[in-house]
Amino acid sequence: MSYELTNEDLMGYLREQINFLKSSCQSYDNGFESEAKRIAVIIRVLLHDSERSKSLLTLLRKKNIKFYDFSWDDNQNISPFAGMLMIRMTTKEREFVPFLEMGRPELYTRPKLDFETWWHKIVVKDYKNNQFSRKSLVLAVSNKDGGAHVDVKLNNEYAALTKKHSLGFGFISDNGEFHEVSTKPELACIRQIAFELLKTLKDEFPSEF
Repeated sequence: MSYELTNEDLMGYLREQINFLKSSCQSYDNGFESEAKRIAVIIRVLLHDSERSKSLLTLLRKKNIKFYDFSWDDNQNISPFAGMLMIRMTTKEREFVPFLEMGRPELYTRPKLDFETWWHKIVVKDYKNNQFSRKSLVLAVSNKDGGAHVDVKLNNEYAALTKKHSLGFGFISDNGEFHEVSTKPELACIRQIAFELLKTLKDEFPSEF
């Protein structure tokens, strides 16, 4: 005979996942970029429903809450678009970083979104017009690219973004050479998604923070 989890049990799991997420975000912010892969797995546990499994928020009957959206909207032109990221300049390189608290003020006063709109919103588009939502980035990083599993075959669109620099962003050095941005845009996006998710969960479950 199986044991059915109580709401108290589920809240215990939520508390664990929030603590995991906060810890991993701190690790990423301290310079361990690859920690974003573990962040993606936590986001998947909290949010992703499939035919075989339900997300923790679904089990808690909380998928109807509104989510913070701090990404720019795609302007629909042909230019590459990274709606969750900035490029930080140092003396030696340029690197992708998530907005976190550093975005334009208007991004932090816009209405929240329902889950489906938020999850499927396009937040990255490369120069080949490959488009990526929060969902596609989280699942690719967690299911294919080393979060919970490594797949020897990545789809062409994701491989272009992560292996072939298809965003095309870079800079010209003093000697006239073009240099790609040094860090990975998909991992910076995962950190930004976690930032939005934590603020969303704090509104809904303030006692867990």
